[in-house]
Amino acid sequence: MQRLFVGLELPQSVAEQLGRVRVEYPTARWHPAQALHLTLCFIGEVDAQTATAMAGALHDLPDPELKLTIRGVGYFGTPERPRVLWAGVTAEAALMQLQEEVEQRLVPVGLVPDTRAYRPHITLARVRQGGEPLRAFLEGHADLALPPFAVDHLSLYVSRGGEGGVRYEVIERFSWLKR
Repeated sequence: MQRLFVGLELPQSVAEQLGRVRVEYPTARWHPAQALHLTLCFIGEVDAQTATAMAGALHDLPDPELKLTIRGVGYFGTPERPRVLWAGVTAEAALMQLQEEVEQRLVPVGLVPDTRAYRPHITLARVRQGGEPLRAFLEGHADLALPPFAVDHLSLYVSRGGEGGVRYEVIERFSWLKR
């Protein structure tokens, strides 16, 4: 079984800028800059046959002509018990349509779609406590704004747990079908 998700890789320069967003946060497990990505669709645990079918469904996606913009930071969870620190991604129509198309292509080959609304974000860290470190993170990066950047492909990732935490590996890249 493999734990899969579909996402967009960030250009190295963008990932490096986001890697500098770290603050002193005792319980934070910061993602390395090279692991930062924008998840479009979490698939979950699938067998090899289903993984192959899902990869096949992602070929020949039309070029969405994406320009992504990273703005602001936030967290999932409660102020007392946050779980994830994130950088926001502007929900442009092209991004939302791409996410919907990916999901629609994967449902016939076994995806159980998430019932929650899609909220584009880049996970920066996993945390266990709020308080002063959370306040410092939010205040210190409230005005985070990176220049728009293009994305020229989609990636299928496998998530592997290990001693050093979770690692994300791209197992296949899908270039856009030119219009």
